[in-house]
Amino acid sequence: MPWSDGPAALASLVEALARFAGEVGGDPWAIVWAAGAATVAATEEEAQAEADLFAAFAEQVARWDLPADGVVLLISSAGGIHAGSVQPPFDERTPPAPISPYGRARLAQEQAAERLLSVKWPVILARVSNVYGPGQDLTKLQGLISRLALCSLTREPLNVFVPISTVRDYIYVDDVAALVHAWLAQDAGSAPGPRVRIIASGEGTSIGQLIRTAQDVGHRRVPIAMGSHPSALRQAPDLRFVPSRTRDLDPTPMTTIPVGMSHVFEDILRRQAEASP
Repeated sequence: MPWSDGPAALASLVEALARFAGEVGGDPWAIVWAAGAATVAATEEEAQAEADLFAAFAEQVARWDLPADGVVLLISSAGGIHAGSVQPPFDERTPPAPISPYGRARLAQEQAAERLLSVKWPVILARVSNVYGPGQDLTKLQGLISRLALCSLTREPLNVFVPISTVRDYIYVDDVAALVHAWLAQDAGSAPGPRVRIIASGEGTSIGQLIRTAQDVGHRRVPIAMGSHPSALRQAPDLRFVPSRTRDLDPTPMTTIPVGMSHVFEDILRRQAEASP
């Protein structure tokens, strides 16, 4: 998809949607929206462009005569939606309280999905905590675990813009995928309407703990440089979550942070080797 060009991206999505609708026929189906390149550092314009594209896509989905036996799942951001919420840990009943353009855009996407799609099908608003794993885009100002692994291997200082006591809920990408599939299976064919689901590990981990784990996994000290960045003002000190429980899958993490981090180290080592002449 040509994501950098909104009209072209929408045209490509509509074309793909037409093919998809033809393949579905009368069978059960699911659509999962997991696209998005914006981060907490995104400008209002950048974040809003993503929200607008999703809303335009949702309008197109609503026009198609897809069977009733379907489900839509929107990957949203637990951290963005609840950055301004108080008294963690937060659960699916916690009122949204975004404090950044990124968080407001994610909430706008949820509202568009509810407004345009939930009248016809079950819509899962999957608020996911901090996802990590192999394949992270290292050019973006996010992905602390990947940055820790990279800095451990290159010995370059890691720039940290928030206190090392800052707590987040980190969940491995494969665990997110497993939980997404579990929710799709559970809610497919149910009554139309929106339902919020928290996809998280249920464990809070501070930046300081992550640094120590990275040093244990990499067997070397990670150089840290404390600095400042405007996006730090949009960061909550504590974003712990209570995972929603599926009928068939325990939401507790199947991958511990040391094991998941070792996979990240291996991925970055492989990428470095492939990039070498």
